[in-house]
Amino acid sequence: MSRYLTNILQVETPYLKRSSNVFETVDSELSEADKEIGDFKGFHAQIWKSVLFYILAVFTGGISLLLCKWSTKIYIVLSLVPCSLNEAQYVLVKLSDGRMSLERIRYIASGMVIDARSPFSSQHREEGKQDLLSWQGTQRHALLEHRCKRYFYVDTASTFRPVPPMPRMFMEQLTRTAVHLSMRGRRPEEHPSAVDWNVAERMMRYGSNEMSIPVASVPKLIFNEMWHPFYVFQYFSIIVWVWGDQYYSYSVCIFVITWFSIITSAVESYRNRQSVAKIAHFECEVSVLREGQFLRLPSVSLVPGDMIVLQPGTLPCDVVLLSGECIVDENMLTGESVPVRKVPFNTSVDGMGYHPDKNSACTLFGGTSIAQARTINGMQPLGIVCRTRFCSAKGQLLRSILFPVDAEQSFVSDSLIFIAIMLTACMCLYIWAAVVLHNLGASGTRIMVRFFDMITVAVPPALPACLAIATVLSINRLRRRNVFVTGPERVAMAGQLDVICFDKTGTLTEQGLDLQGVVEVSEGVFKPLTAHVRSMTMAIQKLLATCHGLAMMDGVIVGDPLDQRLFLSTGWELLEHHPGRTVDAALGDASSGQESLQQHDPAGPSDLPLQVPCVQQAQQQAHTYVRPVGSMLCCTVIKRFEFSAALQRNMVVVQSPPSFETGSQGAGASRDNYDSSSADGDHTLSVFMKGSPEAIRSLVTADSVPADFDSVLAAFTREGLRVLALASGNVSQVHLDQLDKWGMADIEQAIPLHLVGLAVMANPLRPDSASVVHKLQDAGIRTAMVTGDHLRTAVSVAHLCHIMPSDKPVVMVDAVLVDTTSGSTQTATPTEVAESGGSSAVPLVRAGIPSAESVSSSLHFQLSILHVDGTVSGVPSASAAAVSVAEGHLQCAVTGKGFCRLMEGIPEDQGLLFACLYRASVFARMSPDNKRDLMKLLGAGVESMPRCPHLGLHVGFCGDGANDCGALKAAHVGVSLCEAEASVAAPMTSKHQSIASMLIVVAEGRCSLMATFQIFQFIIAYAMVQAFETNLMYTYAINVGNYQYLIQDLFFTTVLAALMGYTEPRSDLSRHRPVNRIMSLPLAVSTSLQLIVIVAFQMFGLLMLSQQPGYVATIGSPDLTDSQAPENTTTYIIVLAQYVILALVFNKGKPHRSPLYTNYALLAVLVAQGVFVLYSLFSVDWFNEHVQDLVGKDSVLTTKFRVELLLLILLNAVAAFTVESMSSVVVALIRRYRPLSPTQLLHSSESTGSRSSNVDISS
Repeated sequence: MSRYLTNILQVETPYLKRSSNVFETVDSELSEADKEIGDFKGFHAQIWKSVLFYILAVFTGGISLLLCKWSTKIYIVLSLVPCSLNEAQYVLVKLSDGRMSLERIRYIASGMVIDARSPFSSQHREEGKQDLLSWQGTQRHALLEHRCKRYFYVDTASTFRPVPPMPRMFMEQLTRTAVHLSMRGRRPEEHPSAVDWNVAERMMRYGSNEMSIPVASVPKLIFNEMWHPFYVFQYFSIIVWVWGDQYYSYSVCIFVITWFSIITSAVESYRNRQSVAKIAHFECEVSVLREGQFLRLPSVSLVPGDMIVLQPGTLPCDVVLLSGECIVDENMLTGESVPVRKVPFNTSVDGMGYHPDKNSACTLFGGTSIAQARTINGMQPLGIVCRTRFCSAKGQLLRSILFPVDAEQSFVSDSLIFIAIMLTACMCLYIWAAVVLHNLGASGTRIMVRFFDMITVAVPPALPACLAIATVLSINRLRRRNVFVTGPERVAMAGQLDVICFDKTGTLTEQGLDLQGVVEVSEGVFKPLTAHVRSMTMAIQKLLATCHGLAMMDGVIVGDPLDQRLFLSTGWELLEHHPGRTVDAALGDASSGQESLQQHDPAGPSDLPLQVPCVQQAQQQAHTYVRPVGSMLCCTVIKRFEFSAALQRNMVVVQSPPSFETGSQGAGASRDNYDSSSADGDHTLSVFMKGSPEAIRSLVTADSVPADFDSVLAAFTREGLRVLALASGNVSQVHLDQLDKWGMADIEQAIPLHLVGLAVMANPLRPDSASVVHKLQDAGIRTAMVTGDHLRTAVSVAHLCHIMPSDKPVVMVDAVLVDTTSGSTQTATPTEVAESGGSSAVPLVRAGIPSAESVSSSLHFQLSILHVDGTVSGVPSASAAAVSVAEGHLQCAVTGKGFCRLMEGIPEDQGLLFACLYRASVFARMSPDNKRDLMKLLGAGVESMPRCPHLGLHVGFCGDGANDCGALKAAHVGVSLCEAEASVAAPMTSKHQSIASMLIVVAEGRCSLMATFQIFQFIIAYAMVQAFETNLMYTYAINVGNYQYLIQDLFFTTVLAALMGYTEPRSDLSRHRPVNRIMSLPLAVSTSLQLIVIVAFQMFGLLMLSQQPGYVATIGSPDLTDSQAPENTTTYIIVLAQYVILALVFNKGKPHRSPLYTNYALLAVLVAQGVFVLYSLFSVDWFNEHVQDLVGKDSVLTTKFRVELLLLILLNAVAAFTVESMSSVVVALIRRYRPLSPTQLLHSSESTGSRSSNVDISS
């Protein structure tokens, strides 16, 4: 066994040494996980403090227990003692956003040494990485579980470190296993992977592969809910009302409503938690390689590193495909309904680094479904488990649902500040009333009871519930319009968006592409555009028929729509196996063909150990067969490099009969012409490549590029057409076994490639894209395009959809790589350079490709101006361009390489970076990582790049879930256009495949934001109305009646606040932006002016009463039991009317909500309440006298006085509406002398030249 293992390591070592960053991806993922945690603090319990804790609980009547339940800090102070983490029983976990939670530590016993016997463990110890999770010589491990993540205490670091999503040695194991499976005759069962890691140890580290979400019972949820501070305050209020004022009826109503809310909330929480638990729970049986044989085991026993057999069905974890081929439905993950083809992991294709998200072509994600699993070359589909539990793709989705990120809202803090201000004002009024009560002979107990009563009046118990109403109703309305929300906090943020970025393909434009034709290159000259591909040369047909990632599933071609369109244009057939024979025979012939090629290998036996695994590694890929319709001769794709967004190209190696090269066998070949000898005889090898024009041009020979390449390309892109460059090369001096061990960069450097043509495709705009962009811009929202397409194509499409005006020149911010040794330039991304340097099989000889180490220092700006007539000129300097862009003289478009150059944070580039972030409308050739970083720079900034500035804007992104996951998550509001109701891609998903969904989201966000603020204003004003009324009555030694409180609180204010949120958004978006904080100047001015009106007209009412003939001021009893008095009747009727007036004033429609009359329920209630006010004012009956405690018509409250009181109420309404209109004037005056923020400057600059104030979104 030791000799056997030594031989394998001799084969693998050269490949493992090809990259010094084998473990870089795992380490970076570890550091990213640490960013969630701000700090760990250890505590332990001591007997003496525990005894004091319970004694304090007894003496305080349980109040200390409530305080501890509400505040973790109080619980720690009262019951725990600080200590070091290695001695702790409890750990206080402080998140980076300031939230805290106390977790109990569990200790796990283990006598094994993890990864200690790995041949690479010494290397890691030299690098100082042994502390990450290697517990050598330790028997007990402290485990901390927080938010479904596992952390272990590391002695050398003296802190807790998160368990990485994948083991540190996973890359080594993955590479060794892939090489082992590639060896001829090697069975998976023979792989000695168990020598290097222990299942029990990894199970201890990662836990069982089950996402168990605990669901508390309804009684337990009710018990936890009933002690919420909101409900405890309700209990306190009820006690005060019953004990102090004998408000039995109202207290009973509030008690019933409170417990109805508690039970309803508990049941709803139970249902939601149970539904998430059902989604999380999944268990199946899998075939797992354990101890040299495949065993049927439950999926919960899987750990990272397990090799499993892949079968159709739902995946229980994330898996790296090693052999075979799978067609996967990733609808749950990305929302895309197009099946995705997965190919085996291959070091020559994927390189030595591995990350599940970046190497998605060979990764099957947990929660997705395998639709088809194919056996290739006799090898059944096998995979290695890479991520389990909540580290998997499905687990990340569940964590985002269970632990949503706190939005940047200040509702709670601002509400508390406002309440504190109101409470202070009410206490000042109470001091005045308390002095009067004391002078009237009221007892100290009675005065104290009134103090507590005033607290219940000044702090409305219904405030928290009312603030949540608007968001809940907006989410329901969005659901009815096929927009589904998994992050409720994002709804209000949608109302604050400053910038909305759109992907191009499939978002602004249609999903499919129309092939306009192919421009063939012959002897370095472009031929005319030809729409009929079938009439073109065989080289073009073979390239389009083979250079793709398509596959067959149930007789249907599946894969990228672009590849499908190009393939169908050839009229060829896609076959699952070689024609004219069975699958087994075809596989056998392929193997024999490989053997015959190996017999001619001039390298000799000494090189065989290095060649065998690589040759067989290529055999693990599924061979794809294509042929013209009716022909028996077919081409075989023997090696495929999937399309890479970073490299902007894909490549295939194709084996074809020589008759294809001569063109003697075309589409009209018949079965009679099929020659079996030629099919397996002297085949020719070709390399085909397609990709972005700039990427392909940098790789082909210079003599194959026409002199008018740039002008022809510019002509197509100027029309908004998408252009792909096509290249090919003939393999003549390289044997197949040598070719199979090369990566893409090796092939590109060793085999001359020639430009053979340009494929020109039209990607038409969606019918409503231009109008939607127009409406967003008129609503004061900046729009931008962020795409991976060519810059000129993106600019053309931006002109068509009005993202960028077509009457202004555009400065194009690009960058090139300058080889500092030779001075030559190469237009390539850092990723391309790294990929080129990732293989040592062939030396880097192509000129202009620098080493990976010199990438950042050799990026230099390449600035140019695209004029309106299509001509291009240079730019004097970056600073001059920045000034012109900032002043609006030039439009701005940035490429991915230019963005990377700006991201370097060089001080001299700060002006241009600011100008691009503020003004750029097009970002082209952007990789998924570039898109994510752009969203962060526009928002809060990039953590790893503190030198780069950020704008602090609220950013939205709209795109598809497949390529834009990073940007959708990084934006404040990400909307994914997909068919799934929820996906890991974005907090919002829209089934409606149109960017018009952004209009709906913004409108609902603004409506929800304004509804929340207006309800808050109403609740605060209601509290002030009642507080001032109550204090006024105290000065007369009378009190508000029991049923008067009941009618005010239940039948007026609660009903009004609940129904105000039902007003829907307007059908147009206004340029006037909503306020974004409760403590904002407009809300503060509006509320303050209304409070002045409230106080003034209550005083006016009593003043009018005092002027009535025969009026004598009422002096009630010191115990405040009297309520039926003229003063109370007058004030009570005014107060009821003021509630109706406030609801009318605060429930504003324009500019973000529909008019009041569209809210039929609220309108009906307001009419009914108005009638009730008139009834209470003029009617004298039993109900008014004995229920409402109103005074009948006597010498004081005459009919004339009641009419005058009605006129006063009408005057109150006029004054309320007048001061509300004046509030905007007051705000404008204050803002005139206050400097604008950067966000306000952006909005003011964009408002110049606006076409209208409102934009219709109903169409």
